Amino acid sequence: MTEKSFADTIRERIAAVEVVTEAIAEEGSETDLRDLRVLLINTMSLLSRDPGVEAAVDDLYAAARETVKDALAGVHPVPRNVRLLRSALARFCERVPVVSGLSETDDALRFRGLEAAYAVQLERNAAETDEEEAVEVRSAA
Repeated sequence: MTEKSFADTIRERIAAVEVVTEAIAEEGSETDLRDLRVLLINTMSLLSRDPGVEAAVDDLYAAARETVKDALAGVHPVPRNVRLLRSALARFCERVPVVSGLSETDDALRFRGLEAAYAVQLERNAAETDEEEAVEVRSAA
């Protein structure tokens, strides 16, 4: 039996949440809602506590519950509720990898880009300084 890495487990949970959420958006069954609840609880148990993930999970479950409520009332899910469900899913799928360390926040990526730009600037300044010193040495000779 092979053991899965933490990253693989998180990716599988996210994929499972996506599948169940799409099933809720299309059919809106209570069984899918229960499955979603179990998956969300299981996923949260794997992660360190984070208010952003908790909010994303709460939003996703609330949107799914409203979509299922429409289906139970005999109404095809209201487009607004389906749209809310899909946007909550997108927030969940963005937030969980960041908290689990599988990806970085936009701010971290932006900072890393600034570091790279600064390093390039330092190299250019160093190259210009080296050229000026070489010119001074030639003119002194």
